[in-house]
Amino acid sequence: MRALFFGCIGSFVVAFSLSLSTAMGQAAQQLDSLANRLSGRVYDSAYVDTQNRYSWQLLQHSGFKRADSVFRETERLANRIDYPAGLHQMYYNRALSLYYQDQSAKALAHVQKARALEQAYPNRIPVQHRPMLLSLTGVLYFANHAYAQSLHYYLAAIKLAEQRHITYRITPAYLGVGNVLKVMNKPDQALSYYQKALDVSRLEPEPRMRVLAENHMGDALSESARPDFPKALIHYLNALPVAERYGVRGPLSDVLTNIGRVHLVLGHYQQALRFLKRSEVICRKDSLSDQLGAVYWIAGQAYQALRHYPLAEKNLLNALQIARQIGDADETRKRMQTLAGFYQKSGRYELAYRYEHQTALLNDSLFNVQAARHTQELTTKYETAQKESQLKLLRAESAQARLRTSAILIGAILLMLLAGAVTAYLLNRARLRRLEEAQRLRQQIARDLHDEVGSTLSSISLLSGHTDKLLSENRPEMAQRMVQKIYTDARQILESIDEIIWTINPGNDSLQRIMQRLREYAQPLMESKNIRFTFDTDQLPESLPIPMDVRRNLYMIGKEAINNLVKYADATEATVRFEKQTNQLVVRIEDNGKGFDTEAVSIRNGQQSMKRRAEEMDGQLIITSRAGHGTALQLTVGLASTL
Repeated sequence: MRALFFGCIGSFVVAFSLSLSTAMGQAAQQLDSLANRLSGRVYDSAYVDTQNRYSWQLLQHSGFKRADSVFRETERLANRIDYPAGLHQMYYNRALSLYYQDQSAKALAHVQKARALEQAYPNRIPVQHRPMLLSLTGVLYFANHAYAQSLHYYLAAIKLAEQRHITYRITPAYLGVGNVLKVMNKPDQALSYYQKALDVSRLEPEPRMRVLAENHMGDALSESARPDFPKALIHYLNALPVAERYGVRGPLSDVLTNIGRVHLVLGHYQQALRFLKRSEVICRKDSLSDQLGAVYWIAGQAYQALRHYPLAEKNLLNALQIARQIGDADETRKRMQTLAGFYQKSGRYELAYRYEHQTALLNDSLFNVQAARHTQELTTKYETAQKESQLKLLRAESAQARLRTSAILIGAILLMLLAGAVTAYLLNRARLRRLEEAQRLRQQIARDLHDEVGSTLSSISLLSGHTDKLLSENRPEMAQRMVQKIYTDARQILESIDEIIWTINPGNDSLQRIMQRLREYAQPLMESKNIRFTFDTDQLPESLPIPMDVRRNLYMIGKEAINNLVKYADATEATVRFEKQTNQLVVRIEDNGKGFDTEAVSIRNGQQSMKRRAEEMDGQLIITSRAGHGTALQLTVGLASTL
C-alpha cells in the first residue's frame, strides 16, 4: 500500500526533525512560548536558535507561509552575526518544509546548502547534526524513487555515526535502509534493519524514536510474504501511547491508521473504524493528504465488510480522488481496482467495467515505469551489497579497535596490579629487613651491655658491700681504696655505654667518624706513655658509609689493639694506618715494642675477641709479632660488606 508506505516516511521525517526542539509539550503552548521569546528582540545566536525551533513548530501545523517568513529572517540574521550552526538548522527546516509540500527537488537544494556549510565550517557545525542531515537527504531521494542515492545517504549516516560513536537520533537511518530493502523485495533483510532500529531506539534519550521504530517494525511484520498481523498489532500498540503522550501528530496519525488496517485484516471492523476516525481528524487538521487517502481507502473496505455500502462508496471515491490529486499512479491503480471489485459485488457492472478498463490502461502506462524501476532496483541491489560490505568492514575495524583498546586497558591494569604487587613485596621485604636489623641491634646492645656493663656492675655491687664492712670495722684506708675502685669501674661503665650509643648513632656511619674517634682515643694514651704516634688515612674517601655492625666491630678491634699496645708493648713508636687495596679496606696497627710469642696467646689480651669480631664482618685479622721486633696487626674487610 503505497500511501501507507509514504505515510511511514512522512512520520519518519516528522519525528526525525524533532532534534531542533528541546521540549515538546502541547503544540499551542509551544508556539506561544516561542513567540513570546522572539518578542524580546535580542539578536544573537540564542535568538536564531529560537527562530529555528519556532519555524519547526509551525511546520508541524502546516503553517508554511508563516514558516517561510521566519526562514528568511533567520537566514538574514544568521549570516549577519556569522552563525553557521543556526544557518545549518534553518536550511534543514526549509528542506523539511518543502518536503511536506511535495517539493522534494527544491528541498534537495537546501540540503546541499547545509552540506556546503559543513564543508566550509567543519568545526562550527555540531557533529551530531550531520547524520541527521544525511538521513533527511536519504528521505528526499526515496520520495523521488531514487533508491540507490537514498541508500547511499542512509548508509553514510550510519557510517558517520559509528565512526564518531554518535547514538543520538541515528534510529531513522536504520529505518531508511530497511525501507529501501523493503522496496527491493528483501523483506528479511529489511526486518533485520528495523530490528536494529528498534534496539537503537531503546538507547536513545528521545522516546519519539521508539514510535518510529515500533511503527516500522509493525509495517515489516504485516506486509511481509508471511504476514504476522497479531505481532504487528503489538508493535503498533506499543507505539501508540508514546505518540499520544508526546503529541507527535504525524506519527500518531500513521500509527492509528496502521492499527485500523491490521484490525481490518483481522476482521475487527468496528475497532478498525474507531482508530481510523481518530486518524482522519488529525489528517484533516494538519493537511496530511497522502495519509488521509490511506484512511479513506481502509475505512471504505471496513464499511464494505459491514455492508454500509453508501459509506463504503464515499470513502473509496475520496481515496481515489486524493491519489489522483497527489499524482500517485500506483495507488490510483490499486484504488480503481478496489472500486471495480466493489461495484461488481454490488451489481453495478457498468461502473465496475469502467474502473476495470481504466485500471488496465493504467497498468499499461505503468509497465514502462515498473520496468525502469526494476532496472533501478537491480542497480540499487548491487550498490547495496557494496555499501553493506563497506559497513561490515567498518564494523569489523571498529570491533578490532575496541578489542585493541580493551587489550591495552586490560594489559595496563594487569601491569599496574603487577607493579603494585612488586611494590608491596619490596616494601614488605624492606620492612622485614628493617625489623631484622632492629632485632639484631637490640640483641647486640643487650649482648654488649651484658658483656661490658653487667660484670662491672656486679663488681661495683660487691665492692660497695665490702666498703660498708670495712667502714664498720674502722678501716678507712682500705675503704678508700675500694671507693677508688668503684669510681674507676663506674667510669668504665660510662665509657662503655658511651661507646654503645656512639655505634648506634646514624650520624656516625662514615669512615671519617670512625677514624676520628680512634684518633681521639689513641692520642692521649700514646702521649701518656711518651709514644710517638702516627695516624695515616692514605687519602681514603672519608664519606665512605659504614654499617652499624661493621662500625662497632671495627672500632672495638682498633680500640682493643691500641689498648694492648699501650699496656704491654713498651714501644716508643706506633702507627695506625687506614688504606684501600682494590675493593678492600685494610687497617694496620704497628709498634716497635718488645713483641710477644703469638703461639703462647693469652686470653686476657683480647685476641680471641678481636678475631671473633673480624669474622662477624666477614673480614680477616692477622697478628704478627716476634720477641724484640715489635708487633703488627692487620685487619682486612671487604668494602662490599661495608655498604
